[in-house]
Amino acid sequence: MDETFDKHAYHCFPVSLANQLGWTFSYPKDISFIWKGKDPNSVADDIEILSGGEYIHPNRANGTISFTTGLTFQTEENLSILIMPVPNQFIDGAQCFTSIVSTSVLKTDLPAAWKVTRSNEIITIPANTPIASIIPISIKSVENFEVILQDENFSQEYWKSITDYGKGSEEKSKLGQWTDFYRNATDEKDNIIGEHESKNIKLKIKDTRSGR
Repeated sequence: MDETFDKHAYHCFPVSLANQLGWTFSYPKDISFIWKGKDPNSVADDIEILSGGEYIHPNRANGTISFTTGLTFQTEENLSILIMPVPNQFIDGAQCFTSIVSTSVLKTDLPAAWKVTRSNEIITIPANTPIASIIPISIKSVENFEVILQDENFSQEYWKSITDYGKGSEEKSKLGQWTDFYRNATDEKDNIIGEHESKNIKLKIKDTRSGR
């Protein structure tokens, strides 16, 4: 986000809110490996570890690699752990798998794995780079969730409001100002038009391990 023009990404509320989603974990050393396979469906053990071998297992085959997390979670039955790519983090040549784990059932370390997408090239995960995002979710809370999709001819009033919104944004930009209309849930005249479910996400860790 620092690398975007004028750090514009920090003013993109959908992106900045997503970047707060979940906890992450990383390793203190670089992890490097090469996938030597040609067929992504091959079951051969075809990944060569160059560094950081104490943190990874290459024996998953199919051009994948798994990580030793050393993390265990205990939750109630109505709570699971979503493991997914770190929001808006991009590493060329590899991608974290997205998975859901029932942590009331799983008693071993939390699993995490990546799919390698570039063969015969060195893939390096720099030290302290987040490996995955870990998010507690309730599957039952979204089960049978219903949304209404509209496919209709919108009124002239609707299109006028869209045009006015665009003009208001353009005027702000010409003055060198950020609109922040969506962030503030307002229209181009700063009238409140709704409310965000949340404008920031706070996560806490309670470590009950002895000696910690």
